[in-house]
Amino acid sequence: MATGFNWAGDAIVRDTVMWDKRTVIGTSGLYIPTDIRAWLSSTKSEVILRSLQEIDLPSAREPGTFDLRAWKIWDYVANSVQYITDKNSFGLEDFWLFPEETLVLHKGDCEDSSFLLATLLLASGISEHCVRVVLGRVSTPDGAFGHAWVVYQNELGRWCLLEATLDAVPSQLTPADPFIMPGNQYQYQPQFCLNGIHLWSIGAVRPQMAEYLKTRGRTQVKQKACKKRVF
Repeated sequence: MATGFNWAGDAIVRDTVMWDKRTVIGTSGLYIPTDIRAWLSSTKSEVILRSLQEIDLPSAREPGTFDLRAWKIWDYVANSVQYITDKNSFGLEDFWLFPEETLVLHKGDCEDSSFLLATLLLASGISEHCVRVVLGRVSTPDGAFGHAWVVYQNELGRWCLLEATLDAVPSQLTPADPFIMPGNQYQYQPQFCLNGIHLWSIGAVRPQMAEYLKTRGRTQVKQKACKKRVF
């Protein structure tokens, strides 16, 4: 497994507009340009805050409680959101839901569940310095596919990988470097990460977001890679 990634991000990317992730209702080709950071801007939403009330989160701020909070929210998303491809759900190749929409639908793909998970983490009081949504690729025995996931910096300062498309999460947070689970043959290869303030590239090579999105792969077969369980 690859190690040594700077999960906090290396270089700020200033081109943050996603040109084809939202469409005007009733159309299939009229797109709404949207800043990628908008998918993590719902942390004060009453809808998001009410959903947190469904989770038995620790109220104390003692050592270990932030990690427990992160784990409980991860478990909630895994149990609440069914993985489904955009093509099956909306008839579009790569349509990104906002967190409130994912909550209502109880389904979404890897970006949708990752944006929801990160938003809930931030809304629960976890610092924006400790949460990132990561965009990259996952190498599997069947090939490499575009993917999105969440990383969280735990109370010991170590980044943990929170795979939002799991049906059930492990019993504890799992370090991201390296991300190893029993029987896991997946390799996570980050290229970008973001919070509600910045978008960063990860690594010495600094790809353009537009070029990355063109090469990430969007077919239904490839999107199913997000559904395959790592343990």
